[in-house]
Parts: sequence; structure tokens; C-alpha cells
Amino acid sequence: MNANKDTFSQPSGFSSWALASKRIKTHEQSASYRDCILTSCIRQTENARVDQGLEQQVQEEKRYWINILRRVVAVVKFLAQRGMPFRGNDELLGSVHNGNFLGIMELIAQFDPFLQSHLNDYGNAGRGKPSYISSTIVEELIKLMADKVRGTIVSEIKEAKYFSVSVDSTPDLSHVDQLTVIVRYLLQGKAVERFMTFLQIESHKAESLASNLVTYFETQTIDFMDCRGQSYDNASNMAGRYSGMQARLRAINPLAFYIPCTTHSLNLVGLSAVDCCTDAVSFFGFVQQLYTFFSASTHRWSILSDCLGPKGLTVKSLSDTRWSARADAVKALGI
Repeated sequence: MNANKDTFSQPSGFSSWALASKRIKTHEQSASYRDCILTSCIRQTENARVDQGLEQQVQEEKRYWINILRRVVAVVKFLAQRGMPFRGNDELLGSVHNGNFLGIMELIAQFDPFLQSHLNDYGNAGRGKPSYISSTIVEELIKLMADKVRGTIVSEIKEAKYFSVSVDSTPDLSHVDQLTVIVRYLLQGKAVERFMTFLQIESHKAESLASNLVTYFETQTIDFMDCRGQSYDNASNMAGRYSGMQARLRAINPLAFYIPCTTHSLNLVGLSAVDCCTDAVSFFGFVQQLYTFFSASTHRWSILSDCLGPKGLTVKSLSDTRWSARADAVKALGI
């Protein structure tokens, strides 16, 4: 091919990597580059190529790993959708302690000769040999799926434009404090609520919480100025009128109106209303003692279950945070 302004290599050469990068990009958009790629694709379909055998081997290898990846992704999606753990005490095929992921792969392999052959050839191979069933690959797939889902949510938010946000903090099993971020917006005329992420926090101060939330939206290219609502519990660091999280966010966006969590507020009303009635306090204290008495003995619990019959009713422990649990606790008493 004769040298022209569209070709990558020119007699003038490159004086810096910046110029090389620019020329590479220009070359990829050139007509000569497209003609060469088209010619290459046409030749790949011809059986007279010198490297036809090698090309067939590459394509067969590609199809093999794609088929393995489909099975692995299906199992990962199944476990992730149900919030089930992946790993066990070890990562050895054939072990009863290898966890849900490898266990399900072994189960599918009993009815899938292709997967069974793969597990026989690549299972328990150790580091350095690709298998697509190691914990490292699984975690990578989970991250890719999470990024894809999050990207879809962000696209929907941008399409809807306006949204509201609700956050709450809670420690996980490893005693790390996390801020749960949930957004709510209209999608095709219907209100939808989506979980976005867990933000690791080091402080419960309103200033820190607000800063973390705004910074997260910036990283997701979501304009916080389009936020039209925020809802939290009644804690002072969240709901404080002058220095709470809601006040600090309204200082940034005055249209992000604060609405207290109605469920939390109703629960507080119920607790306050009952606490001022000594008869109600005594009654629910008796209900809790009744549950403690029967649950302390399997024999007593069996007698109680026989007396209540096959309706599925049973006494329940009270909840300090969910007032509705008290209604469930007295159903078995016929009240």
C-alpha cells in the first residue's frame, strides 16, 4: 500500500508518545484501515489460508471458554439474586465443605457431560492454570455484574432526571459501619426504588455523612441538584433542623425537601402511646414472659403447639424497633 496521510507509518516518524497516540486514533478511523480490516475478515472465511488450522483451533478454544463462562455466570447470578454465600471452608471439588458455588457446579455436572469434562480436566488444578471456577474469577464476575446493574440504574436516573434519596447506617458482621444508599425515581410512569451501594463510613456526624453521599453521587456522574427529596429516620444527626444531614444537603440543594420516615415515625408514636399506659406495659410484659417460658423448653413448646392446633399460630418475642411485631405476638393468644 502506498503511503498516504491515512496510513499509520509515515517517513516523519514519531517525536513523542502523545503524537503516536493521536496518530493511532486517526489511523483507526481512516478508510485504509477499514479496507484492511474488511479484507482480513473476508480472508478469514476462506479455506485456503495458510493459518486456517490455527484459526480453527483458536475459534474452538474461544467457544469452549464461552460455554464454560455461561454456566459459571448462571450459577453466580442464581446465588447473588438470593443473597446466598458462595464460599465454604475450602475450594476443593469433591469436598463437602466447598461452599454453594462449587457444590452447584458439581450438581450441574452430573447432568452436563461438557461441564463434567471441564471439572475433571481443570478442577483442583491450583494457581496458574485457568479454570473460571476459582474464587478470584467469581469475585471478578460479581464486580462486573454489580457495575453493569449500577450503570443501568444510573442511566435510568438520568433518564428520569429527578429522584429522591434515602440512607441509613448499620454495621455489618465484621463490625464495619456502612451507609446504605437507596434512590427512588419514576420509570415509565411507575415509582421504583433501587439500592445503589454500601458506603463505608468512619463517623456518624452529619457533615461526614452528607459529604460522603454527595461525593458518591459525583463519582456516579449523578447531579445532586436534581434531587427533590430525602428521607431518613428521626435521629438528630440525620433529621436535625439546623445541623443535621438533611439541613446540610438542603444547603447544597434547597429543592431536596426532607420528609421523615413515616414508618419510623409511626413506630415512635406507637411506643410513646403505649409507654404512657401502665396496663399496656404490663400486658406486653406478660406476653414476653409467656414467650420466654415456653421457648425455654422444647417439651413445653410442643405442648403449646398441640394446643394451638394446625393453624400455624405461635407465640412470638416482642420487638423494640418494630411495633407491628407486637400485633403478631398476640395473634396466638386470640386477642
